Amino acid sequence: MWDLFNSENKKHKRVWTKLTSKLVLPFKYSSSFNPEKTYLLIGCLGGLGRSMSKWIFTRGARKFLFMGRSGLERAVARSFVGDLKAKGAEVTVVKGDVANFSDVTNAVSQVNGPLGGVIQAAMGLSESLFTSITHQQWHTAVTPKVLGTWNVHNAIKDRENELDFFLMTSSISGSVGVATETNYCASNYFLDVFARYRRSAGLPAKSIGLGMISQTGYLHEHPDIQNGLTLKGVSAIDADDFLQIIDAALSAPLNDASDPELDQLCESHMLTGLEPIGLNKLRQRGFEGIPATFDDPRAALLNDALAGGSDGTSNVLASGLPEDLMKAIQDGEPVFESVLALIAKQFSNFLLTPVDDLDTSKPLAGFGMDSMLAAAVRSWFYRKFKLDVAFMTLLSQTLSIRDLANSVTEHVLKQSHEK
Repeated sequence: MWDLFNSENKKHKRVWTKLTSKLVLPFKYSSSFNPEKTYLLIGCLGGLGRSMSKWIFTRGARKFLFMGRSGLERAVARSFVGDLKAKGAEVTVVKGDVANFSDVTNAVSQVNGPLGGVIQAAMGLSESLFTSITHQQWHTAVTPKVLGTWNVHNAIKDRENELDFFLMTSSISGSVGVATETNYCASNYFLDVFARYRRSAGLPAKSIGLGMISQTGYLHEHPDIQNGLTLKGVSAIDADDFLQIIDAALSAPLNDASDPELDQLCESHMLTGLEPIGLNKLRQRGFEGIPATFDDPRAALLNDALAGGSDGTSNVLASGLPEDLMKAIQDGEPVFESVLALIAKQFSNFLLTPVDDLDTSKPLAGFGMDSMLAAAVRSWFYRKFKLDVAFMTLLSQTLSIRDLANSVTEHVLKQSHEK
């Protein structure tokens, strides 16, 4: 097992042809916080933010300045702030919108003493396909992260020399994409690049591309989005893992110049959640398939790790169709049952439901077909059969797996005859 932040081990990563060890973060880092400095925490009164704040307190921080649109409106936020104060912390809560520069400058003006660090965790979500997204939906996700981060960056210009860290909670979606969250993906990618921008200017910055966090936070409260990320190959971590990642991020050096062959700004971004451990567990339960994420050339090491337990054999031909289906077509035999079995198996993978439990005559709406799942299904049909199934068709209240199998059978036979 190797420390990811050791430059010598980064060289190993470049020459691996097969992943034979599990990359892990060292069990414990030594981040500490100055009790005389104030820490500006934006959007940190939610589940994950409270976890971070508690951890920061245990590592020495005693002055907290929280900023968020809801302030202390929620009972859980009031209770949390009360607990911090009871333990001896000095806590100020500013109700304001990070997208409003005057609100940000007002918050910064209330910093007591030196500004020790910033955590920018503001976010917003509004799902839609890019082709149908509205202006308002776009900015619901983009404004808190893009404009908000820019506002914070400018509001603290005169205090940069006091700063120990500038941490932005990004998302894995900024690197792998989610079809129904283009606005959120774009805003997170901005954070990842903005961290490089700050580092290039000699300023502290780290953007953490978080995957799924299973026990607390937004995804914990929205299992539909969590399921969609699982299907993309994103592995879940628990709250303790999350805090260890934060610890590692804050413990890493500003820039690593020990290896001139490396991108000197690469440590501005930490990507988590793509380890194939979760996929291997699903395969052990009988689910198959490789997420589209793993088709990306950047995922070569992940593919090696995922393939590590297989014997390399496959019953899939170069056409992408299973061998028995191609044989049925070539022999002029009925192919519907083969097509149905193939589609049912894929829906089993999509829904994480044993294939024997699927009623192929049941409308897809009954399986919880939503826009995120429909986008994944549509993409799979095109990759597998070169068949473009209309998005709204997949969201129909009457369409079943058997209906889809009929359409695919007609398409496959037509294509085979044309060849």
